[in-house]
Amino acid sequence: MYIFKIAYDGRYSFQSQPHRNTVCDKITDTLLECGYLKEGEIPISYGGRTDLGVSALGNYIVYNITEKPVLSRIYSKLHKHGIWILGFNELKELPDVKYRHYRYILPNTGQDIELMKKASEKLIGTHSFHNLSKRDKTKNRSPIRTIYNIKIAKNEYFITIEIFGKSFLWNMVRKIVRLLSNVGLSKYKEFEKFIDDLLDRDVRMGVQPASAEGLILVDVKTNTEFKIDEYTVKKFDQYFKKSLNNHSMNMGLSKTMLSKNQVSL
Repeated sequence: MYIFKIAYDGRYSFQSQPHRNTVCDKITDTLLECGYLKEGEIPISYGGRTDLGVSALGNYIVYNITEKPVLSRIYSKLHKHGIWILGFNELKELPDVKYRHYRYILPNTGQDIELMKKASEKLIGTHSFHNLSKRDKTKNRSPIRTIYNIKIAKNEYFITIEIFGKSFLWNMVRKIVRLLSNVGLSKYKEFEKFIDDLLDRDVRMGVQPASAEGLILVDVKTNTEFKIDEYTVKKFDQYFKKSLNNHSMNMGLSKTMLSKNQVSL
């Protein structure tokens, strides 16, 4: 049994689907093509099920395979899909998840970050997040969750929101981000009461989720250490350095267009 540390760029959702066009399916098909899996075998565990548009740096997936994998070989088939296996290890038992760490990159449009921090303090701890998650029509899943910490920082261009917890409900992180951003933009007259109502088990109200594209699953911390593959990590770094350069140029072009100022000699 092997665990793989995986990263991906958000172009696919994670969980396996009949159309087989997901992160999970791409990895499974690649392992099958490389001879590590037999037809019909599927993952036996994973760190998080992310939606289309959500990226990951530290998700994991576990397969019941016995042969030691060669990650450079897997890289050659997976990277074109925006998926990287950065490390692996052999397991005797399934990993124990300590916490999950999500990061959201929110455009800085003038939010009051101190208000956002004050609002985030009310969310830390154990609460019912039924109003800050996608409605569970089956009612089989408890809305009670524990948030260990929320950290918020900003620069000129964006606000970074870090959220730590053992487990999260569907859309929970994205709805928390929207709530905090709205507080920062003073969209609620009494935001403290509004949050109290959101966390009240007897109250039914809602908040729209923030865009999936700003969210990244930074890490699923377990009791397992990974053997990092230097070749794959090198290629991974090269890909995102190039992406950063391209997006930096695009940002500069956009700022120039918005300035409407001409530079004269």
